[in-house]
Amino acid sequence: MKITCLTTFLDGSDRFEKDDVRTVDDTRGAYFVAQGWATADGVEVAETTLEVIDLTVQDGVMGQEANHG
Repeated sequence: MKITCLTTFLDGSDRFEKDDVRTVDDTRGAYFVAQGWATADGVEVAETTLEVIDLTVQDGVMGQEANHG
């Protein structure tokens, strides 16, 4: 299956760049299209609803003590 990447993503050790046109096996291609990462002729693109995740680091103190004898 020939796919056109809609975004940059990794699949295992393979990196797919946005706007790349690649040939992959049908199972992987269908998975990429279902996730909304790629398009393919004759396969309907899934609608993605990505949420913004807040990754703000919060301060924290972890007390550790080691007693050696």
